[in-house]
Amino acid sequence: MKQNILNDVIKIKTKEKEFFKSIFFVLSGVIFLSIMSQLIIPLYFTPVPISLGSFGVMLIALLYGRKLGTATVLSYVVAGSFGAPIFAGFKAGSLFSPTGGYILGYIAAALILGFLFDKGIAKSYVKTFLSLLLVSVIIFILGALVLMLFVPIKNVFMAGVLPFIPGDMLKVVAATLLFPRLWKFIKKNKN
Repeated sequence: MKQNILNDVIKIKTKEKEFFKSIFFVLSGVIFLSIMSQLIIPLYFTPVPISLGSFGVMLIALLYGRKLGTATVLSYVVAGSFGAPIFAGFKAGSLFSPTGGYILGYIAAALILGFLFDKGIAKSYVKTFLSLLLVSVIIFILGALVLMLFVPIKNVFMAGVLPFIPGDMLKVVAATLLFPRLWKFIKKNKN
């Protein structure tokens, strides 16, 4: 049961037009995620800034679903890895960096959240909240694993997880409150 909101809103009949619509959505999503990633609060005690990048990934996965959401986040990561200055703080380059694990976590988050969204989780506040919490934890885990290569292991939790928990909880709550309402609106106005 595919639950892509954008496909419900924008209907295109031919395969060629469907392909171009997907390209448009991926490019739009990469631009959106690039902008969200620049909204940062640098922290003096860690090389990882607070950013709205993970919130952008959540929104993309919930709007686009698994296939298009993952393609969008992968495109963002590839573009940044090949030199586009779109990662937080207008950075680009190797994922072998203090923030590389978080960026890899974006891919896992888009894949998992998009899959769960395609299964209909966004119709329920509780399922949406738990799913968003799950992907936040996945981003933290992957981020902390790579961050261990750049900071002493004893400092990883303080430098790469703890300062980000309050902000991620706000992101999770905001997305949780948004999407079940959006589902109801689309269902009501679908015809």
